This record gives sequence, structure tokens and C-alpha cells, in this order.
Amino acid sequence: MVARGVGGDRVLEARRTKKRENMAREQRRWIEERDRDWNTISIAHLGEVFPLFHLGRNGTTIRSDDNGAFGGIASRIRLQTGLLDPLNISIAAVPYALQRAAVLAPFDRHQGYPLDQEDFTLQSRYKKLARMKGELAEIVQGLGLVVFAAYEDLPLHSRIRTSQENSSGFFPPNVGAQFIVPSLLKCVHLTLTFPGGSSFTARASNHTNRLFLLFRTFFPTDTGPLPVADSVLADLDFLSIEEGFRLLLPFDAEQVQTIRAKFLLLAGPDE
Repeated sequence: MVARGVGGDRVLEARRTKKRENMAREQRRWIEERDRDWNTISIAHLGEVFPLFHLGRNGTTIRSDDNGAFGGIASRIRLQTGLLDPLNISIAAVPYALQRAAVLAPFDRHQGYPLDQEDFTLQSRYKKLARMKGELAEIVQGLGLVVFAAYEDLPLHSRIRTSQENSSGFFPPNVGAQFIVPSLLKCVHLTLTFPGGSSFTARASNHTNRLFLLFRTFFPTDTGPLPVADSVLADLDFLSIEEGFRLLLPFDAEQVQTIRAKFLLLAGPDE
């Protein structure tokens, strides 16, 4: 009886091992297919200016509405930081309805928040918000811009979780993933420039467990993040007040292709 019990345990363990091996093979196959697809996407280097959207670039797709009109656009780029493997970046502009207080509309300034000198000091910004709270609560529509890198799209993801070393001069030796990721989040910025010269920058954040990097809230490049109070007066708590704004783009394929972008490392991890 004992012998049969031991034998049964061995059979069960063999089945479990085979199942794990099959799952590992399927995972490797999925990763290889994903990487082959991403390897056809253009690479951008830090500091390199490139079109945020370009219909001639591989990985760019157009969304049409029910009437066949332009209804959104998505693109992809591989960011070469020189620190890690290229980051697979997704760029999307899709229909959104957002509070006017939360958005800038670089192609139609009157549609979004009326950014001016009052917004660059804490006291004058909140006086302005109180004065304009009615019109700032209005809902405006357009293409909301989101730029992100998903964990599932990163070639380095399975390695970064277990890596205990990084030979880059940017990070100290023997730095693990729990330090590399927050350091990147503090350093990677995305700057967009629009026709006419206006420029806005977003710093990366870690938004959810699915997103490695997220660029969504933009502030003026030349002045930096806007001041935000630790607490908000009750009569303003219905407004979206952040250090920056969502960017609202027009339903116009030609205009969105005029936006220029570049990624930068603007600060070291300990600064």
C-alpha cells in the first residue's frame, strides 16, 4: 500500500510538472509573437523629436465613427532609453467628454481651460477658479490623449521582476526592480509641441497594476507643474484641479499629425 501511494504521488507530480512546462511554452510563444509585432515599430531615442501621430508610420491606425468620419487615432513607438530594453509605448486619442477645468485644447484655446498668468501662483489660481467655477464645470468633447506603456507589452517585464542587478551608470549597481521602476517614474517626461510653438509636458506616473508608465496630465513646459493646494474649499471640490491638464485634440486627422513629441530624462532618481 505504501509503495502504491508513493508511486501515485510521483505520477501526480509528473503531471503537474508537465502542465507547468506546457504553460511555460505557451507563455514563451505568446511573448515571441508579441515581440515580433513590436519589433516592426519605429524606435525613438531620448531627446529625439518625432511625430506623435503619423499615418505613414507602422503601427498607426485610424478609428472611424458610424458615418465613416475620423473618430480617433492610435499609434505606437518603441522608446530607447539606453537604460533598459526599449519600452513599448502606446499612444491613443479617443473620444472623451471632460470637464472644462480639466483640459487644455491647444488647437482651440477657447474650448479648454483659459490658462494664463493667474494660474502660476497658488493664491491667484484659486481666486480664478472660484470666479470661473460655473463655466469651468461645463463638459467639453474631443479626442482625449493618453500615452502609456502596459506591463504586458514590455519585453523586459519578466526580467525586471527578478533582476537584482543593473549595470547602467544611471542606477547604482545591484539595484532591483523595486527601485528601478520608481526611479524611471520620477525621470521620464514626455514633451509635446504644437503648431504656433505652444508646448506641454507630462511626467510619468504609475497609474494601475497594468500600466508601467502613464502620461496623461500635461503642464506648460516653460513654467512647470501648476500649484495645487493641500485641501480645496467646499465650493470648488466639484472641479478637477491638478498640477496639469488632460489634452483635448480635434476630430481632424491632419491637425493631430502636426503634433511633435520627444521623451526626456529630466531628473536623476535622487534629485
